[in-house]
Amino acid sequence: MKNLFFILLLLCNTGFAQVNITKGLKAYYPFNGNANDASGNNNNPVFNNATLTSDRIGNPNSAYHFNGINTYIQIPNNPSLNFGNQVTLAVWVRPTGFYYDICHASSIILKGTADYYPGNYALRFDDALFTGSKGCSGDPLTDSVHLNFRGTGTSQIPYTPYIKKNQWYSLVYTNDGTTAKLYVDCELKYAINFKETFTNNDDLLFGKTNDPIFPFWLNADIDDVRIYDRALNTNEIFALCKEEKKKDTNKAPEPVKAPFIDTIKTSTTPKETPLEKRNNELVKQITVEHDSVSVTLYDNGEIDGDSVTLIYNNKIITTHQRLSDKPITFNLKVEPGNNRNELVMYAENLGSIPPNTALMVIYDGKKRYELNISSTKDSNGVVAFRLKE
Repeated sequence: MKNLFFILLLLCNTGFAQVNITKGLKAYYPFNGNANDASGNNNNPVFNNATLTSDRIGNPNSAYHFNGINTYIQIPNNPSLNFGNQVTLAVWVRPTGFYYDICHASSIILKGTADYYPGNYALRFDDALFTGSKGCSGDPLTDSVHLNFRGTGTSQIPYTPYIKKNQWYSLVYTNDGTTAKLYVDCELKYAINFKETFTNNDDLLFGKTNDPIFPFWLNADIDDVRIYDRALNTNEIFALCKEEKKKDTNKAPEPVKAPFIDTIKTSTTPKETPLEKRNNELVKQITVEHDSVSVTLYDNGEIDGDSVTLIYNNKIITTHQRLSDKPITFNLKVEPGNNRNELVMYAENLGSIPPNTALMVIYDGKKRYELNISSTKDSNGVVAFRLKE
């Protein structure tokens, strides 16, 4: 039995090393001092009167509080927020009160309308599962201890434990084109057959609906909202719901003394190590607004001994960099014109869990990009920068 448990644990750890929580990410709101979209898709709010508050591990001004009366965040409709038949919604939420009005619901995320019309996607909490959908009888909410979280495509059976106030929860809702699933704190609460296309002409709202009769005002703190155009797999879901918010990856990194490479000042190449000729595979090309960007690398997933050489514009800028949960931060000068400005990650080894993978966090001024980049013995991961004209 012990051997079987060890094998299962090893398989689980191996799966976590391969997660990619940036693929298909269309909107990401880490709420680090503002409500801007950090996915690179510019889905920024046009209205926000929610209040900054502490996040789930106590960092100040790193989450938003909604007062349940009149506060909300509104993001304009955009093609990047409309999807086919797959979607994932992920958020951390701490209910601080319940909605006391006809229809006992509290809206966390909504793109669509208050009713679950075709094309909607949403997350809310209410007593509908416990009352058999009788929460819209017009009676004030009297039972506030049997509330469940649910999403577009929902079970009709209540689940336990019920929601408690002033407690942080991780919510992940997915639909893979056939099945809608809801995870609360990494635990699957329901999975039902629900086919839908997640496209509509409405704005994205946090904290309320767009229906003046049924506004479903949210009384809660929320943090780390992520919206994907695909259904995350189990390993990716667990990576999100187990994630602790790290200051290093969610705030613009401060320059560090070592290791730190500033290509503006570097005129000589570090001692070169013979490198094999490999294919370069472009992960992403980013158009930046500043002529210098900050880049931070971490090991992506389990720390397994990955070591890399970094090459920028055909020059080796550093070698034998061991990837870990500690940041490796450096600045890169972005040349104007049609220059490609390519950053190449060359795998010196594949670690104990191939391939060699890294989480790359890029800051162009206050704009943040988060990428997963991998390299093998046959190919190098490449990120290209182009200076906006």
